[in-house]
Amino acid sequence: MKTLNEELNPGRMKPEIRFKLREAHLGTGEGLSYAKIFGRHAHRIAAEIKLGRPLRLGEVVHHIDGNKRNNAFENLMVFASQSAHAAWHAKHDAEKR
Repeated sequence: MKTLNEELNPGRMKPEIRFKLREAHLGTGEGLSYAKIFGRHAHRIAAEIKLGRPLRLGEVVHHIDGNKRNNAFENLMVFASQSAHAAWHAKHDAEKR
């Protein structure tokens, strides 16, 4: 989709336009979803900084305390896949019961 948009409308999403759109949308939500920075989830950016490399395809970032707005490095865990993340939850959620 991104490639098609770039072909059909090459001047549309220049950095200046993205910045204007970002500024227009900031603070308009209900704060229930993941924070984003220029269209990327902030927790994924924080995890990349923590790891010192880009996330690989399929890697999942988990918030240890369950607060999706707490992107502190010590609150983030990276799993190799969604299935590894689900297995972690199956084990740890069962321990809480």
